[in-house]
Amino acid sequence: MEEGNYFKKALSSFSADVAYADAIRHLYDKGMSAIHIKDHLSYPVSIDIIENVIQDYEAKKNTKTDNIFVQDVDKYGRKSFRLVKKE
Repeated sequence: MEEGNYFKKALSSFSADVAYADAIRHLYDKGMSAIHIKDHLSYPVSIDIIENVIQDYEAKKNTKTDNIFVQDVDKYGRKSFRLVKKE
């Protein structure tokens, strides 16, 4: 991929997140349907785009690994965290 196209795609993705994608994910987490989300957005977005954002969001939620952060404290009382696979 050309460098210019990569930058355009990254900028487009960032502006979409800022404009509407975060709001769509938030409203979806509150239990709203795509039609209700469209009514609550101040940015004009089609139902297809809303459904695509929801599908991508669900796919990312389902592929997360089961990792947890474990807190360690050394002999001086300093805290540190490490990522451990959940068993």
